[in-house]
Amino acid sequence: MDQRLHSVISELKTHYKPADGYDLRVSYYTYKNVSHTIRLRDGIIYVRISDKLTDAPDETIRAIGVILFDKLFGFKTCKDVRNSYRTYINQFVVPNLPAVKTRVARGYSAQGKYYNLDEIFDKMNRTYFSGTVSKPVLGWSLKLSKRCLGFYDQSRDLLVISKIFDKKRVPDYVREFIMYHEMLHIIIPVKKVNGRRVVHPPHFLKEEKSFRDYELAQKWLKKKLWRLRF
Repeated sequence: MDQRLHSVISELKTHYKPADGYDLRVSYYTYKNVSHTIRLRDGIIYVRISDKLTDAPDETIRAIGVILFDKLFGFKTCKDVRNSYRTYINQFVVPNLPAVKTRVARGYSAQGKYYNLDEIFDKMNRTYFSGTVSKPVLGWSLKLSKRCLGFYDQSRDLLVISKIFDKKRVPDYVREFIMYHEMLHIIIPVKKVNGRRVVHPPHFLKEEKSFRDYELAQKWLKKKLWRLRF
C-alpha cells in the first residue's frame, strides 16, 4: 500500500458524510490508459488510481479523489477541480504515453456519415465518469454488423462501435448507451476466474444500469435493431 496515496484519500474521505462508517482500500492500478475507479462493495470503498499518477503531487491526487467520491455519491464536481486534474494530465501524463494510436487507428475513423464518436465519448465521459477516462482510439466498425454492436480491444486501446448505428433513425440514447457500455470495459477489464474469461461481472452489470436511459435503450435494441437495414 502506498502510504502517501492512502493518507491523501483517507483525509479526503472525512469530508464526505455518506462515506462515514465505510472502510477504505486505496491502491495504484495498472490500467492500459489513464483511468481511475471507485466502488462500494460489502461495506468497503475501493479506490483505484492509474499507476501513471504515482509521481503526481498531492493536489492532483486529491482532485482525482474529489472527482471519484463525487461520482460515487452523486455530487456535482467543482469545475476548478476538473480543470486542475485535466491540466496536470495534459501537461505531464499525456506527453509520456506511448505513441501507438496512429498505428492502430489505420482504417478506423471516429467521424461517421452522420455522427462523430469523439463527441459521443466526450459527452459520456463528462456525464458518467467526470472526465476521468482517457480517450482510446475511436472508430466506427469497418463492416456493418448487428451481431457485434461494439468492442474495446485493450491490447490496442481501440474502441469500436458498429456503424449500423451511424444512422439518423437511431435515437441518440442508443448510440450513447453502446458507447457507455464499451467505456465500462475500459475501467472494468476482462478477468480470468478459474481459467474462464469473465467479461461482464456482477459489478459491471450494476454499473451498466446506471445509464440514464438504460431501459429505453434495451427496449429499442430488442424491438428495433433487427429492422435496421445494411
